[in-house]
Amino acid sequence: MSLTQFLKEIYRLPDEDLEKALKLQKDLGGDIGRLLVQVGSITDGQRLEGLSSYLKIPLYEEEYPADDSLVACLEGCLDYGFLLKNHFFPLSIDHERKILSAVTSDPFNSSMPDYVVKNLGYAVQLQLAPEKVVEDLARGYLEVQERKFIPLTVEEDAEKLKEMAFEAPVITFLNSLLNKAVEMRASDIHMESAEKKHRVRFRIDGILHDIDTLEEAFYLAVVSRIKLLAELDIAEKRLPQDGKFSTRIASLFLDIRVSTLPTVNGECVVLRLLYREKVSLDLDYLGLEPDHKELAVRMIGSSYGMLLVTGPTGSGKTTTLYSMLTRLNHPDRKIITIEDPVEYQIQGINQIQVRSDIGLSFAAALRSILRHDPDIVLVGEIRDRETAEISIQSALTGHLVLSTLHTNDAPSSLFRLVEMGIEDYLLNAALVGVMAQRILRRNCPFCSRPDPGAEALLREYALHDVAEKCGHLLGDGINLQRGQGCPRCGGTGYRGRMAIFELFDYTDDLKELFLKKMSLEALRGALRERPSFRYLREDGILKVARGQTTLDEVLRVC
Repeated sequence: MSLTQFLKEIYRLPDEDLEKALKLQKDLGGDIGRLLVQVGSITDGQRLEGLSSYLKIPLYEEEYPADDSLVACLEGCLDYGFLLKNHFFPLSIDHERKILSAVTSDPFNSSMPDYVVKNLGYAVQLQLAPEKVVEDLARGYLEVQERKFIPLTVEEDAEKLKEMAFEAPVITFLNSLLNKAVEMRASDIHMESAEKKHRVRFRIDGILHDIDTLEEAFYLAVVSRIKLLAELDIAEKRLPQDGKFSTRIASLFLDIRVSTLPTVNGECVVLRLLYREKVSLDLDYLGLEPDHKELAVRMIGSSYGMLLVTGPTGSGKTTTLYSMLTRLNHPDRKIITIEDPVEYQIQGINQIQVRSDIGLSFAAALRSILRHDPDIVLVGEIRDRETAEISIQSALTGHLVLSTLHTNDAPSSLFRLVEMGIEDYLLNAALVGVMAQRILRRNCPFCSRPDPGAEALLREYALHDVAEKCGHLLGDGINLQRGQGCPRCGGTGYRGRMAIFELFDYTDDLKELFLKKMSLEALRGALRERPSFRYLREDGILKVARGQTTLDEVLRVC
């Protein structure tokens, strides 16, 4: 079986992608795997995995320590510049067997093993790795200056930066960076300017990880490339800018939101990766426990009123709201949203992007859309008194209003709105319920094992008490698990995320109590009497007891 046919079968490649790659191969030549990466059919990681299976060459997975003796041994025998140029680098040497272990990104380059045999007289054992990994290994062994194609002096001229942005190495690096981000399941790419070296970080499962460092001139070129793709002004470095562009990585379509920020050391850039196909906008996939899901469905089933979703930035509020809208999206209903920004486009829903620069604020847009006879309105965020007042009035005049608010827990939302200037009697008349949430990391399903410190945790945090209270939800009893760390989770022990919730429906008894006492503690006390009410931490501990996450994660987020 040919490599082309092999890759087509294991990755189920579309015929049109294969035709594009084969045409490029006919016109320009080259490895079919690299050409498939170029047309966006597979990632570079998938290319290497396919080559590994096809050629029976192992993938490089270990971190070899720097071996000074290896460099000294090969000094004068091999040209390191030539090796690096061909993405081939030695890992270890076995003098007894006369074998040199090396890593490469191009197993079809037979000239490199031949070069080693000719100059060293040793056979070669290969491992496969991406080009960037080979470069990183080279820097670990030697003080190799990479990306020498760009002068090390900082060039501020806009035209020069524009030229640099179209250099092949810059394009290749950015494409490789996006590929790597997708493979590592990153949600954001952070490019941060520093005094000398500029760093690149990925946010994976809510945690930032260092990925790379860039020389200043190369960093400027990459930033300029990103700004051109996002249709931003590459010459403007004094003001923040926002933009977006779309691309395809392998079979995934991505909307990438770009934000630049001027700092004392230069521009910082954040790329938010929005995966169109990966997000399951369904209440069934949010992680709601059965009692919480039943309550949430009942609240959004109201014909009018306001439902609030609260939590800090990055807590999953937008995904929860979209999931609610997806359930409510029927042909007999008109739904209009006001968002900043519109993160996911949903068919059948009218979505408005806030544009503060031209006066289209949340409040201004909300005033206008009420004249368009909507049934359901989503307000991306209640930021001020004006937006809160219009939202309340909308809820009182026969509309179901969904919105978000920044508070630490669900009960605090009522008092936050009162602080904004909303009259308590209006709030009581409009509010249907409140949902607070947080996002935490899920235990890796491939390396999770029973937690050796389970007994101590049970005693210290009284997990038995939570288990007793939530016994009807726990099922098979307490089963504490912890990820050990493996290649699939990047050694962290976590893979993927899940949400924990705190929610209540705002019933008549709570309304009466709120008007009478106006006390947060009194409201919490009344909620504690409800079987379905759990604090965020308690909902998290329930998931810990089930083995879905760890107590460390719960304590980290709440």
